[in-house]
Amino acid sequence: MKKYFTLFFILSLSLGFAQKRAQIDDQIKIGIEELREFVLIPNDALILDNIDKNIEWLSENFKNRGFQTKIIKTEGAPLFFAELSKNKSAPSLLFYMHFDGQSVDPSKWNQKNPYIIELKEKSGLGWKKIEWSQLKEEVDHEWRLFGRSTSDDKGPIVMFLNAINLLNKNNKEIQFNIKVILDSEEEKSSKPLPKAVEENRELLMADFLIINDGPVHHSNKPTLVFGCRGITTLSITTFGPIKPQHSGHYGNYAPNPGFRLAHLLSSMKDENGKVIIEGYYNGIDIDEATNKILRSVPDDITTIHNNLAIKNPELVGNYYQEALQYPSLNIRGLSSGWTGEKARTIVPDRAVAEIDIRLVMESDGNRLKKLVKDHIAKQGYFIT
Repeated sequence: MKKYFTLFFILSLSLGFAQKRAQIDDQIKIGIEELREFVLIPNDALILDNIDKNIEWLSENFKNRGFQTKIIKTEGAPLFFAELSKNKSAPSLLFYMHFDGQSVDPSKWNQKNPYIIELKEKSGLGWKKIEWSQLKEEVDHEWRLFGRSTSDDKGPIVMFLNAINLLNKNNKEIQFNIKVILDSEEEKSSKPLPKAVEENRELLMADFLIINDGPVHHSNKPTLVFGCRGITTLSITTFGPIKPQHSGHYGNYAPNPGFRLAHLLSSMKDENGKVIIEGYYNGIDIDEATNKILRSVPDDITTIHNNLAIKNPELVGNYYQEALQYPSLNIRGLSSGWTGEKARTIVPDRAVAEIDIRLVMESDGNRLKKLVKDHIAKQGYFIT
């Protein structure tokens, strides 16, 4: 939701403050209704039928704004391309967004259907559902929309389309040729994308690339980010008995893979969150000029900590922006045995950790993965 209002704030600036707030709010209401319709279409990248239905919606709605559209076939799910070109001699802007979403676990949501957007307002430390009829009145910019891919990344697509609408309503001529490429497998690491870009180099040629993805700065100020951290991943599995064993019979005897994995993972970082694998941060050199730029970002640490509900951060960097300049080592998922109501008195047969490594310009993903693997081997583990 924050993304929504920030985009229209930027748009109001581009229109020279000439637009009344009411016009912006009216367009927001239209956009939210479109977003509700779009999010209602499931977009799990693992299910191809979902992707095809989303492309149908995209084709219709981009064509309604005067775009020429094309489906780009890949080795995986197809990409969606749209172009609004009125002056071939004008500079070209290429916008990248994605319309797929991560798989949904409904049990983790505080609503019946993650694909049906709910409108909520702040209530204490949480959020309270409110009726859509309230949207007919004045828009409260502190409301939030809850639904799968509402912000990441269907929201920016709908914002983009409504920005085009608002420019047209105010007879503002777009000074660029607009190209849009929409990814269908971003949440699966976009494996088909590099080859598809290479094969469609001429179609995608542009003077500038803008990526409409990522969070709004907590200050709500319009923000340009001149780079994104990359990613590579690892899956680590430790093994115990050949199959789960009763803890009353084999507890204290059969090695527990959960504890082994916990020890292994904890050996990779110190208590302050710094990776202690030798050579992991090699090549990172932040000079004074860069430090000055990073410190100029108006981060409010109190606000960040309150938003995250944390007391103390990890100390990889001396401050938030500096921390982002280093490659990360993140546990994105853990699994072993059963939990909750399904918990069982067993020694599990295995434990799994899914790891992602966020990359910076100076780091090489293959080198960092090798460092992690070498570290695991030094702890006495056999790597398959």
